Amino acid sequence: MPGKEWVRESRFGRWFLTTDIWLEYVLREAVVDLKQLLNTSLTETRQILDIGCHQGMAFELLEEHFHPKKIIGVEIDREQIGLALETAKRCRCHVECMQGTVYNLDLPDNSIDLIFCHQLLHHLSDQASGLDELYRVLVPGGIILIGESCRSFLDLFWVRIFFRHPKQIQKTAQEFIELVQSRGFQIRDADIKPSTPWWSRLDLGLIEKIGIPQKPQEPTEVLMIARKPV
Repeated sequence: MPGKEWVRESRFGRWFLTTDIWLEYVLREAVVDLKQLLNTSLTETRQILDIGCHQGMAFELLEEHFHPKKIIGVEIDREQIGLALETAKRCRCHVECMQGTVYNLDLPDNSIDLIFCHQLLHHLSDQASGLDELYRVLVPGGIILIGESCRSFLDLFWVRIFFRHPKQIQKTAQEFIELVQSRGFQIRDADIKPSTPWWSRLDLGLIEKIGIPQKPQEPTEVLMIARKPV
């Protein structure tokens, strides 16, 4: 595994992940869009793994949209586990939180029905190994919901100043898709949504808002539904 297994977010970044802007304009929209991409192909969800759950801000969204019997939140940053446990108290379903790493999950093979993997891969120094471990714990026919920021966003000067992630390994939307497929997951064209949300643009969407035409931009975010073959 090259270098550090994980690059910790900056102090500003850790604060930002607790804000209403993050919750409403990034996290909630990602969950809603992923649910729409998934459509009706998910029947019953016994266990959801929220990998890289931070303070658990996705727990209630996952419960609302996927109705699991249990949510398992895994977070490498030990400081966040206690906060995630407090967030979990607002859920009706059972929620278990644990400190751990995506490279070595304390979960059995073929035990998770649905994985929520949001904005995690670009923090990993070995993205392929992280995906291999998620593949291991997913049941055959299980689904991983992936939302990732792309190189075109992560290389913006203000992102490099305020946030932290490994350098030289970030990917375009298409490269992320190819990476996930290379680890054995199946992805259909209908399972992919590349986009350039306002928060990921250099001008924060102001030029578009005042009606000035723009050239097509390289996707700054990609959402995808990936399936483990039966």
